[in-house]
Amino acid sequence: MTFLSVIIAAHNAEKTLAATLESLNTALGDTRDAVEVILFNDSSDDATQTIIDQWVPRLPNALTRCVNYRNVGQVRSSAVALASGEYITMLDSDDLLKPLSLHDAVAFLRKQQPDMLLTRLLEIRDLRKISTDWQGFTPEALTQDDAIRRFLIHKDFQAHLIGQFIRRDIYQRNPIPVMVCYEDFAVFPGMLMQASQIFYQRAGHYYYVKRPDSLSTTLDASKITPLVECTLSMEKQFPAKFKPLINCHWFDIYSNHRAHLTPQQMQTVKKRVDELYSLGFFFAGDVRFSYKKRAIKAWLKK
Repeated sequence: MTFLSVIIAAHNAEKTLAATLESLNTALGDTRDAVEVILFNDSSDDATQTIIDQWVPRLPNALTRCVNYRNVGQVRSSAVALASGEYITMLDSDDLLKPLSLHDAVAFLRKQQPDMLLTRLLEIRDLRKISTDWQGFTPEALTQDDAIRRFLIHKDFQAHLIGQFIRRDIYQRNPIPVMVCYEDFAVFPGMLMQASQIFYQRAGHYYYVKRPDSLSTTLDASKITPLVECTLSMEKQFPAKFKPLINCHWFDIYSNHRAHLTPQQMQTVKKRVDELYSLGFFFAGDVRFSYKKRAIKAWLKK
């Protein structure tokens, strides 16, 4: 019976997919019978499908689909619908896992049965710095409030589905929308609100390879619009006590992306930024001093 579903979305990944699948194989150890690999090839026009065909016999309980969505949100939603595991984790087709890490994750998940096992992604640009050193899972338990707080201040983890282990029923209650970006941000706050038993692993098992054409380096107006929409949705889902931290996210949007905001979006963002200039914000213990300092500088320029 499948316990863990590993979902991989691939698009023109001929240069990286084989290394990703090799790392997946070594990460599984002897837990292959408990794992299924769901691999979607979305609209590739290179050798991605050839690599998939070569690897399918080596992957446990493999399910593959070749689709023409050109939409990572739709790919992930379709893959979740196929998943039969009690837990789901996602792996990008250009990232890498540490040896035996999924073997150890399965052992921990079976023992503790949490709603979510969250992990710190190891962001890396130079592949020569990758290490195979791995000491296993020894995560700490988090309250829901602590998990939300850490997420909002970008401490330890962000709104990524890759590298995280989340119960399939939570995915089913938070369907991934058809979005070309920020589809994980769209569902992650709701997942946190529906999880009561949460663990966090700081010693990372997942290498998140940052490349020159990654989302964070190619932002434009089409990507800022879903960012604003997801931040509005997050604002509605989290309790009011987290508003000062949420307003820090609005401040980042205003500071970094205001050139791409429409007049209506600017009005929405500016309203939230104006709320920073209050005693409640400056006395909020969770808000980093750097945000308070930036808010003061922005206020002095007004």
